Amino acid sequence: MQKTLTSLAAALLLAAFGTGAQAATNLITDGDFEMPVVATNSFETYTNLGGYGATLWGSDSTSGTHKIVDVAGNQFMQFGGGDSAYTAFGVNTGGAYTLNFDYNGSGFWALYDVNMSNYISTGPLVQLNGMGTDNSSLTLADNTSYKLYFGSLGAGLPGMTMGLQLDNVSVTAVTPVPEPESYAMLVAGLGVLGFISRRRQQR
Repeated sequence: MQKTLTSLAAALLLAAFGTGAQAATNLITDGDFEMPVVATNSFETYTNLGGYGATLWGSDSTSGTHKIVDVAGNQFMQFGGGDSAYTAFGVNTGGAYTLNFDYNGSGFWALYDVNMSNYISTGPLVQLNGMGTDNSSLTLADNTSYKLYFGSLGAGLPGMTMGLQLDNVSVTAVTPVPEPESYAMLVAGLGVLGFISRRRQQR
């Protein structure tokens, strides 16, 4: 009997910790830009890319379209000079989040609340130049919607290219919030261990 109870407690505790350790959910839709209709080593031009919508910034904006480019099976979004796009996402539980993306070229990113009244990024437009991976810390609010913008820079800026390539966009919680079920299993497992301990003391 005691061996059975011990096994039950261990199983409940393992399930609780396993549930709490699930990978954080990416709040960005289609952030990897993988589109089966785009053939290997080719590209397609779009005005709307799943979770992304075309928008334009200033007088340098040109076509308002974007390309999904495939290079050896890896697909990414490519912006022409002056073009930009955004995606909207919502946050249920506020706190610390991380924005990650890979980029190549010259451009910017920016994060605003859905009403465009406040920017959450480190500036209205955060400049990108070169090639790399961005890992930016964000503090997001409960039950709030946001718009995340990316775009390329227009012509006429020294040292800058006229295009931006973007891939693997994600916004994830720094510490995933444990599901309620994991707390219940943890309490149940501790309860069984307490029961076993009391039975031993009574002997």
